[in-house]
Amino acid sequence: MRNLLIIVIFLTFIFGETKHLIAPDGSIVVIDRDEYGVPHIKADNETALFFGQGFAEAYDRLYQIDYNRRAATGRMSEWLGSYALNFDKGIRATGYTKAELNFMFSEQSQEAQSGALAYLAGINSYVDSMNANPEMYKPFQYSNMEFDLYTVTDLIAFTTYMVRDFGAFGGAELSRLVELQNYGMDWLDEHYPVNDPGCETTIQDTTLAAGPVWNYSGLIVPEEAAIEIEEHNAFMEQFKIDHGLIYKFGSFATLVSPGFSSNGNVLLLGCPQMGSPEYDNPTVTMEMELECPTLHVGGMTVPGLPFVILGHNEHIGWTWTSGVSDNIDIYIDSTQSSNYSDGYWYNGGWQDFEVIVDTIKMIVGEEIFTHYRTIHGPVVGAYLPSNQVYSAKMTFWLSEMLMADYIYNIGKSTNIAEYEEALSTAPMSFNAFAIDQDQNIAFWHSGRFQDRTDGIDPRLPHKGDGSEEWGGFIPFEDLPQMINPDWGYFTNWNNKPAPWWNNGDFGPWISGSGICERVEYITNYVSSFSSMTLEDVKAVPNNIQSHGTYQAAYEFTGTDIIDYNINPPGQSDLVYLDGTPSPHKQDQWPLHQAWEFKDQHFGEEIAGTGSENLPDKFKLFAPYPNPFNPVTTIRFLAVETLYATSLQIYDITGRLVDTLMNEKRETGEHEIVWDAKGLASGVYFIKLKSGQFQDIKKIILLK
Repeated sequence: MRNLLIIVIFLTFIFGETKHLIAPDGSIVVIDRDEYGVPHIKADNETALFFGQGFAEAYDRLYQIDYNRRAATGRMSEWLGSYALNFDKGIRATGYTKAELNFMFSEQSQEAQSGALAYLAGINSYVDSMNANPEMYKPFQYSNMEFDLYTVTDLIAFTTYMVRDFGAFGGAELSRLVELQNYGMDWLDEHYPVNDPGCETTIQDTTLAAGPVWNYSGLIVPEEAAIEIEEHNAFMEQFKIDHGLIYKFGSFATLVSPGFSSNGNVLLLGCPQMGSPEYDNPTVTMEMELECPTLHVGGMTVPGLPFVILGHNEHIGWTWTSGVSDNIDIYIDSTQSSNYSDGYWYNGGWQDFEVIVDTIKMIVGEEIFTHYRTIHGPVVGAYLPSNQVYSAKMTFWLSEMLMADYIYNIGKSTNIAEYEEALSTAPMSFNAFAIDQDQNIAFWHSGRFQDRTDGIDPRLPHKGDGSEEWGGFIPFEDLPQMINPDWGYFTNWNNKPAPWWNNGDFGPWISGSGICERVEYITNYVSSFSSMTLEDVKAVPNNIQSHGTYQAAYEFTGTDIIDYNINPPGQSDLVYLDGTPSPHKQDQWPLHQAWEFKDQHFGEEIAGTGSENLPDKFKLFAPYPNPFNPVTTIRFLAVETLYATSLQIYDITGRLVDTLMNEKRETGEHEIVWDAKGLASGVYFIKLKSGQFQDIKKIILLK
């Protein structure tokens, strides 16, 4: 009974008439789509709202959700074969067990858990409907395969994958140690200084804290051990790029305070860069508006994750860039012998490795993969002839899901102070930016970073015997942050947050490197104004000749919001089994090419779908009579195109019962009489389709 109910509700949603879903609690979810296919979802409560989000995202991006979760869970070999085996091993070696993923979910707030479960139910309800009506609703990628239900562990694994991809940095200590061994400390200080005062910063002050005297144990490593880890990391990143997965590219932002704004209103530009948009590939982001009595938020989502990640509500607007601060340290752990079975030395005794055995399935066959952990973290490399293994200790270990709580809570924040409270527990390395209706602009360099009271040179590995353990973490209030700067704006392109903030082992903010200096392109443009308008802020991407994967620009007046965004190449990646693409697959690409934005339509009434907004080009009129017995007249408006125009009849189960036409038609109105003699009474659907356009009407046969 549940599946049948979902099928009926799904049909009314897709056909663009009532656009209603029934949530698991029995309440109604309304999903309207604007002219670009963006879902604007309304519900009576948050559980129903996130159910609608999952359903709508699955409709637009089911294959992408599947692809992302396979990458995050180390299951790419099931689709790509042995070529993906090393990628899957890399994901699993540093990932979590199912028990740990479930534990992380249980540690979330009850509100975030409920939202996530409702979101999962929405995705899986779409899958139920798709399986019952494959001809009409199954994406072409699933013509010869099935979609495994999306699970809690899939969701937590993908969340972990995402926040690590953009908020985890470091782990290059072995490479720095090899350079120290080869060239000496003077060379290391010159090429990888702990703090380079020449880099452009987001907080413009001249404070440079006195550096401590750093220590190092004197351990040495073979060069080939460092090279092996470097090559593996390079392979993992290139695999993502080559196979259309989300990968780090960069992100930039600009905020303008009332004193620097032409009309005295705060302004924000957010441009996350999560891979370069391409016409033929779906963008990795989506746009969505969510509204219920306790939450109203709109902006950017990522298919496979609930909530709105970057955007605005009625009170605040926000964006992020990757923080690029060091939150991973490598430990050199010493083994008792040239294998793992005899353990490693820690705190005066031999400790057993934690041994994890995974089975990785491939297109043909499977492989057993054994990987290890020490007290410090996952083993990411080894040189057993020298009795060494290299473990990655992470400041955020088992805490990544705190980011989900943060994202949920900022969607409900009403001012900068509430945003800051939500941000204060977020563990990953990000630059967070926000504006509010009280006319504040704010910047925080957020995350969990070890306080370096252990005294170990941050560029070099720690000794794993227990003598060089971490002290604590830097308190949130001591991280770089500022509200309402005197100079009137914030600019950021993953650059150094403040002059006194130190590099880690991988040295991102060093003079001559792109990430150190590229923010100057934005700063030079912004500082050329005596005051800025929202149009000036929207022109930042064109002036620096760099797009965001998603772009948003907001002006808060104190009571109202002026908002623009763009999500190229389009909203939907749905291509039906017959090869017909969604009309929203690439429809934002022209805006992208022209450096333009579109209206976000936040808090507005949405009138119909894209096809319903094109009556002068393509329209299926209401059949008459309706209800009918057994003859009805079907009228439609067509334009001459390269595509044949098809007119087909489906029953309530999605079964094709009649094809009335499948040919090119001249421009103008046409009329076809349908005789349903021989068919049973019930609900039927007329589907008119030509190329990317389609229109559907419901009719009732009564005998």
